[in-house]
Amino acid sequence: MTPEPIPGPQAETPMVYIPAHARHIRRALLASALPLVLSVAVVPAASAQENVEQARARFMEGRTYYDNDQYEQAAAAFLESYELSGRSELLYNVGQAYRLAGMLSEAETYFQRYLAELPGAANAEEVAETIIEIQQTIAATLATLSVSTSPQGATVLVEERDQRCNSPCDLDLPPGTYQVVASLPDFEQTRREVTLEARAREELTLTLQSAVQLGQLLIQTDLRGATLYVGPQSYPLPMSSPVSVPAGDTAIAIRGGGVDFRDTLTIPADDTLTLFVPAAMASSGGLFANPVQTAAVGFSGVGLALGAAAALVGMQSNATYASLEAQQAAFGNVNSELLDTGIAQQRTANGLWIGAAVSLVAGAGLFTWDLLSGAPDEAPTPTPEVKEEEEEKPQPSTSNSPVELLD
Repeated sequence: MTPEPIPGPQAETPMVYIPAHARHIRRALLASALPLVLSVAVVPAASAQENVEQARARFMEGRTYYDNDQYEQAAAAFLESYELSGRSELLYNVGQAYRLAGMLSEAETYFQRYLAELPGAANAEEVAETIIEIQQTIAATLATLSVSTSPQGATVLVEERDQRCNSPCDLDLPPGTYQVVASLPDFEQTRREVTLEARAREELTLTLQSAVQLGQLLIQTDLRGATLYVGPQSYPLPMSSPVSVPAGDTAIAIRGGGVDFRDTLTIPADDTLTLFVPAAMASSGGLFANPVQTAAVGFSGVGLALGAAAALVGMQSNATYASLEAQQAAFGNVNSELLDTGIAQQRTANGLWIGAAVSLVAGAGLFTWDLLSGAPDEAPTPTPEVKEEEEEKPQPSTSNSPVELLD
């Protein structure tokens, strides 16, 4: 339909058009070849005049696209013309082009803006009716996206529409392809692309990965009837396998079996920390509470390590000497380099055995001296209220109630 000019004086706005028949709003445009000046009283600056010229050019491009049924391109051209000129009538043209392109959500948006800026427009009633029809059409074709997350309670956001809820929840969306993002404190953000068909129901499950680095802890002890506490978690002792705990400095406690032991351990990320906690040390209040006992344990550990190394090197030395004896029997002589290797291995093994013996004796001596030097350190007073405090720690809230949709 060819737009007709508005009746009446045309001096100030020489080329502004409305539909000849308002009821034919489905196809009509408000034509606006922008005036050459913004005001008869003010001479525009060069930049303003340039904007007017550009706005007129974009408008004419939009008309050409529109007449050739290229509605999405027409909408973009009309919108550029509006942004350059500020002419509110062009918002109606943008809405019309989007509606005919089948982009109903965008059409509704610009029709609403048109009425907001020109509430007294001659075609305001017809535009309002069109908005209602668009809303009814959208509602009839909405798809339902049912979103669940693990763990529950994550905030679910549909990026293209800025629409959100808390999982598990349902979202009614027009057909199309969307980026769905789920986020929760202490968890990595997860996103997924989903395509929705009209009137279809899609199920989407998103799994969030913990953002907290974890390590493994294994406590070996001769305690019986005791329990290991790491934060709000508890594990019976002795442990048969490592447990996952937050990496870094982590406070632990061992209670029960007549002991109340507490300490702070540094847990390596993606690795396992194995500790042996004897009952005697646990009852003293901490693995590192007594420096003499700590030194004794250190020397003992070094002694065991040196002993293991000495045994290994000794086995290598025996194998070397066996080869030398075989050479002597077969050829009447031996390889001098192999002989030097055997001698070096034997000396290394002997040195390691000596170091192991010294370390073990030192560890045993320190431990015996500590036991005989006086009364043991006073064990810390057990705190029976700790469990209650741990039980009262607030847990992350998981709410199934939806939040308001964002406009």
